Amino acid sequence: MRAFRGAVMLIAAGCISQSLSDETSNALDFSSIGNNLPLAESFPCVCGVFLSGQFVKGRKDQPKGNAALLHEHPDHFACNPSGNKQCINKCLELIVKHLPNSGTILCGAIDRDCHRERAYLFIKNCNDTWINTNLSAGREYCCKDGMPYKCPILS
Repeated sequence: MRAFRGAVMLIAAGCISQSLSDETSNALDFSSIGNNLPLAESFPCVCGVFLSGQFVKGRKDQPKGNAALLHEHPDHFACNPSGNKQCINKCLELIVKHLPNSGTILCGAIDRDCHRERAYLFIKNCNDTWINTNLSAGREYCCKDGMPYKCPILS
């Protein structure tokens, strides 16, 4: 048994020394472990803005109807929480640029009137399922005939 263990140790030591001396070693690079996860080849990052009347807050159900605003990024991200965060950040970069005109953009994009509804960011990453990010612009929107108006304080 000791002879067997010694032979295994000798073989292991030989393999290690060969690996260390070989300049084209296939050493593992642990710094990129998170980046080696499979990418969604067929489904890129998609941003969708849904109004609060289209879903029930706190539930995992898919929102009803079409997104008020939709944007498909050409980027593909990993199919994990880190990839979802990257997708969310790409969506936020786009949305932040248009926040000053968000009322006009949103009201012009929907085919109905809305009263005191919030806009929430949903994403799709890796598959055709909306993920609620729970991120909102922090304001309520009121729209009538495709035009924004100031929401009344009481009602």
